[in-house]
Amino acid sequence: MIAFKYSDLKKNRFKILLVLMSVALTGLLLLQFYWIRNVHELTQDRFKEKVQMALEKTVSDLEKLEMQPWLKKELFERGLQGSYADYVNAEFGEIMQVDESIQIRDTVINKDGERYQFLVISGSTLDTATGLLAEHRVITKKLGDIMPADLETPVFQFQDTNSYAIHVSNSFNRQIIRKAHFLDEMMVKMFAGNYFDDITLRMSPAILDSLLGHNLLYYNLDTNYSFSIVNRNGKLPEFSMYPKNWKADLTASEFSTRLYPNDIVTGDFQLLLNFPGQKVFVWKEMTGTLLASLFLVLIIVFAFYLSVSTIYKQKQVSEIKNDFISNMTHELKTPISTISLACEAIQDPDVSKDGNTISSFVDMIDQENKRLAKLVENVLQTALLDKGKMNLKRSNVRIDQLVKEVVDAFQIRFKNKAGIIHLDRLDQVEFQVDRIHFSNVLYNLLDNALKYCNVAPRVSLKLVETSGGFDLTVSDNGIGIKKEDQKRIFEKLYRVPTGDVHDVKGFGLGLNYVDAIVELHKGEISVDSTVGEGSTFKIHIENE
Repeated sequence: MIAFKYSDLKKNRFKILLVLMSVALTGLLLLQFYWIRNVHELTQDRFKEKVQMALEKTVSDLEKLEMQPWLKKELFERGLQGSYADYVNAEFGEIMQVDESIQIRDTVINKDGERYQFLVISGSTLDTATGLLAEHRVITKKLGDIMPADLETPVFQFQDTNSYAIHVSNSFNRQIIRKAHFLDEMMVKMFAGNYFDDITLRMSPAILDSLLGHNLLYYNLDTNYSFSIVNRNGKLPEFSMYPKNWKADLTASEFSTRLYPNDIVTGDFQLLLNFPGQKVFVWKEMTGTLLASLFLVLIIVFAFYLSVSTIYKQKQVSEIKNDFISNMTHELKTPISTISLACEAIQDPDVSKDGNTISSFVDMIDQENKRLAKLVENVLQTALLDKGKMNLKRSNVRIDQLVKEVVDAFQIRFKNKAGIIHLDRLDQVEFQVDRIHFSNVLYNLLDNALKYCNVAPRVSLKLVETSGGFDLTVSDNGIGIKKEDQKRIFEKLYRVPTGDVHDVKGFGLGLNYVDAIVELHKGEISVDSTVGEGSTFKIHIENE
């Protein structure tokens, strides 16, 4: 059984967290895409349903349009189902208005030994002019010959409160007969005549196109379309004129309906409808949904990126902090150990008698003490820069003389490594800078050129006066810096990775300090480096 250590979990917890977050993000995105697909299918179904309704309405409107010339306006002025009250109101409306409830039934009445068959009309009538209510009982052999019953029978007792006598002529009966005759004629035309007509004579594609366009807009289907008419064999009829939306090669489509479905004999022709931009239209209908979904996806992805980036940066900061503590401990331990050894040697009675030896140990203690002071100063300066409390004490300084002073201070160190510092160009430049901090900038650049070089170091400096300031360039033949590291060398505590080998000790504070001081002087620093060939640092400063 493999033992699982907590230390292993601690080292890999970032990877585990990244995997878990990636799985969660992938799951959310898959759910989002599944939801979008379902919405797309529903939108497509709704589109097809609307198209089918538009087709059915178009066919219905086409039949109504065909029927319209046969219908006479006066036929429907009183309605095909007008009651007796309608007729009375129409004929005598200026005299009285009638609200009538009428019942009609047949009956047989014996009179003088003879049997007569009558229609009995009974009901109540309200005269709205006078407010009087009358009850009617009328018998007739025909509706066209209504008259009061002259019978001595208790069945018909008139209790009319209105004594106005109405005699209805045969016009009501003639009107019904005329309308019935016209309906018979119209039905024959509708159900028989048109079926035998040629489709090219029966309808116009332009009218059909107009009806289609109107009904598609009615159902909010504002998109390009094309249509055609085919028979059961898939052949298109030949019309004299074709509208712009007619498509001659359209012989099959998922959207179709039968023309003139109410003919007695089933028709041959189908109306086919096609949408070239159907997919685009459906996606446009989902614009709101897509934008909302995309917005949510972007938020989720951004939150994931921000979380992973923050965690990764924190991990890097933690690693850099540990490296800084390790390097600083080593850097402080070396001078402390040297000072401790020198003090022990001085305390030795044999050594104390030799003045030259004691003097060398004292010089050693002084050098290591200065080294400690410099290490502490670097850390304090970085702390001040972070807090924004670094105050520059600017004065007019001859930059060319300052460069010479720093170069002279490095000559011995370069000679010890068989190196050389060459001044390519040194213009006379006077500028307001903080003398101490600007000299430290040069010191850090030359110190790095000396430390990060595997051969005899060669450094060239160039000071060029510009119209508003100056340019200072420092070039070396060191180990060089990779492209991906050049963007980060000015970050605090960052050191270029060298694997497990640390031949050159440092805190990763030098170039960060250089960048901060140049920025406080309202300037900028850039680097151009090639691995194995060297690096060039250029400082550009202008007047404010």
